[in-house]
Amino acid sequence: MKASFDPAPLTMDRRHFIKITALAGGGLLVGTYLRFGATTAEAQSATHFAPNAFISIAPNGMVTLIAPNSEMGQGAKTALPMIIAEELDVAWSQVTITQGDLNPAYGRQAAVGSGSTPGNFLPLRQAGATARAMLVEAAAQTWNVPAGECTTANGAVLHQASNRHATYGELASKAATLPVPANVPLKDPKHFKLIGTRVAGVDNQKIVTGQRLFGLDQKMPGMVYATYTKCPVFGGKFVSANLDEVKSRPGVKDAFALEGIEGLPSGVAVVADSTWSAFSATKALRVQWNEGPAVSQDSGEMAKQADALAKAAMGPALPAGAKAVESVYHYPFLAHATLEPQNCTALFKNGIMELWVPSQMPGRSQSLATQGLGLAPKDVVVHVTRLGGGFGRRGSNEFSIEVAAIAKKLEGTPVKLTWLREQDFAHDNYRSNGWHYFQAGLDHAGKVVALHDSFVKMQGGPGDMTNGGFPFNAIPGAQVKSSKLPAGVPTGYWRAPGDNGNTWATQCFMDELAHAAGRDPLAFTLDLLASMKVGSTNGEGGRGRGGFDAAKMTNVLKLVAEKVGWGQPRPRGQGQGLAITHTNNAYVALVADVTVSQVGELAINKLTAVVDAGIIINLSSAESQVQGAMFDGISAAWFQRLTIERGAAVQRNFDDYPMMRMNQSPPVAEVHFVKSTAAPTGLGEPGLPAAAPAVCNAIFAATGKRIRTLPMIGESLKWS
Repeated sequence: MKASFDPAPLTMDRRHFIKITALAGGGLLVGTYLRFGATTAEAQSATHFAPNAFISIAPNGMVTLIAPNSEMGQGAKTALPMIIAEELDVAWSQVTITQGDLNPAYGRQAAVGSGSTPGNFLPLRQAGATARAMLVEAAAQTWNVPAGECTTANGAVLHQASNRHATYGELASKAATLPVPANVPLKDPKHFKLIGTRVAGVDNQKIVTGQRLFGLDQKMPGMVYATYTKCPVFGGKFVSANLDEVKSRPGVKDAFALEGIEGLPSGVAVVADSTWSAFSATKALRVQWNEGPAVSQDSGEMAKQADALAKAAMGPALPAGAKAVESVYHYPFLAHATLEPQNCTALFKNGIMELWVPSQMPGRSQSLATQGLGLAPKDVVVHVTRLGGGFGRRGSNEFSIEVAAIAKKLEGTPVKLTWLREQDFAHDNYRSNGWHYFQAGLDHAGKVVALHDSFVKMQGGPGDMTNGGFPFNAIPGAQVKSSKLPAGVPTGYWRAPGDNGNTWATQCFMDELAHAAGRDPLAFTLDLLASMKVGSTNGEGGRGRGGFDAAKMTNVLKLVAEKVGWGQPRPRGQGQGLAITHTNNAYVALVADVTVSQVGELAINKLTAVVDAGIIINLSSAESQVQGAMFDGISAAWFQRLTIERGAAVQRNFDDYPMMRMNQSPPVAEVHFVKSTAAPTGLGEPGLPAAAPAVCNAIFAATGKRIRTLPMIGESLKWS
């Protein structure tokens, strides 16, 4: 597996925070750090140089950089400090990285929507450049030379004319006394030394040696272990339970119901001396629930409702003489199925609630505790741990209010809450199911003259299609008409929200149209892109996309076709399929090579992706993110489905919710990045949406079988 650039291959604790002042430019916040009770004069005499919230330089030369956003495997804890280090002009070997806790000085701390790097790129560049400018000024004043004559390299300031040299550590005390400048110049990207290189993840060594980083790793003296059980039917409420019996079980310290807390569904807490004791006692719980109206929810009934809604919203009659092409595509609910189950640790003491939380949005944990328990924001301290997978699941943070409510009741005792795997599946915020009823018309030349999509999904949550994006924005009069199933099943953000299912359906139907027109899918797609104006930025629906640039999409599509030798003849049972996506402002074109045996056994031989995502910060993590996203998308499309019966999830563990195994994974996954000086786009999600349709289109090329319902495991691929 490899990545390349084309055309040429390729400790600052929040308790020390006292004052924040705004620095012009990109919303960067800078401030002074003091011990509680320290005076301003004492701060000004400090020998550490801390020009802003992200940087601290000690007199011994130690440089500490803050990683402000959560790390869940996407590489933010490495990439974001790399941005600072690049502008600071310090060697990567000279820095220590510290995970930032929730702190308003850090600005955008939400690790969602592939937004960590795009949202922090400019502010963190400014942070590094500001510190570098102050160090240069400190050297210039010390040497009595113009600052413009000084340069920097590897954590030192140089004055070539006098052959003088001073390390950042030697200049830290002087720099700490200088005013913070505004609007300092940033590096020209062509002078980047660190950005765009391969850097190993800062936690890699700690992970392989088993050091405590994750939420589940938290341990404190006197800690107790808890679970929280809610009604299996969504929205159901507690009535009664065998609490006395549960309390008598080995290791159990307490069991009690919690009700009437804002943001916390009623349920039963079990507190024990170990996770095992808590889990064992939880499985012995017998609870009577008021199941409520959601008990009527059923996947089979939803399909019938979707059919009626879609047919009521069908498009107008096709133009005279047009060839009709109609298909229905359906994708199911999906669970997030993070390897690390939901968890959180809390301690309530002396009126302060401390939370150790693996969260993509730590601010949400704070707001849940303040709203639910009547605490002031200043009295809720949120420590951010590493996440064992997120994919959008750890943004809602309901586990935070669960453990906070338990900890408040057990004041002075640290509590670690862990969800059973069955609870994790039963109380997820699922990827919504969806149905696409496509209608299209082709003229005698195979040109698309009409396109309509009657789209149905669950009410609430992401995934709506407003005007559909490409190809709807390339076909005059094309239309998406959306309908909603009644709410009742909790839905939320699942990696590449909306695009994860809608791109599969749309790109498969585009392949279907190409074959109906007797056209090669590559040429068919390129013609549609060419029909848009060069550099077109036609509006496109969806989260955080901005405009659609047909020229950029054309470029990545042509590059991937070149990389794979598109169009070469293949024997029956072998096929190539392509798909494209514009997700989180990145442009991705992907080709899958597959083999399907006559008895229907699928082997995905190779995936090849070309990605235009602006400046790549860390080539190593960028490559792994695209590869991981592609595999994630294929795993979901191949195997995964969550169904609802009587208002509850049917699948409760990995035995009935399988994931793609190593022996099923593509042995080759190439990623090529377009060389760019544009600001970085999202990258943690864009590799996912095109993977499944590329594989499905390749299956059609190999067998003539069209997959219109996911997961693929439910479809026969036998051919003769």
